[in-house]
Amino acid sequence: LALLRRSIESEGLENVVPVLGAADDLRLPSEAVGAIDLVLLVDVYHEIQEPAAMLSSMRRALAPDGRIALVEFRLEGETAAHIKLDHRMSVKQVLKEWEPAGFELVELVEDLPTQHLFLFREKRP
Repeated sequence: LALLRRSIESEGLENVVPVLGAADDLRLPSEAVGAIDLVLLVDVYHEIQEPAAMLSSMRRALAPDGRIALVEFRLEGETAAHIKLDHRMSVKQVLKEWEPAGFELVELVEDLPTQHLFLFREKRP
């Protein structure tokens, strides 16, 4: 976070606020809850120790039309064979966790050379 703060300061950015989350909670300031337009997770979701709790926290953080972009190395096929198996995920694995957590898949992009790109939003009735 200190490195990020220095970068923010050196770039003169005013719309970036570093927040130290927990294993089960984003720990966003109250004014940010329900106001996040986009969450980007790149090759990190598979490392989350408490995915159900973290998915719940992310869902609460989203604005009504908010989205989550999830990028994970493909378990299927050989395109990500250079990545350890436990750092790769299949579409089935991701959907098995995200759908029960209240998300729906908006789009699955398979144009990246080695990764899946999932676009999720909160499930609508």
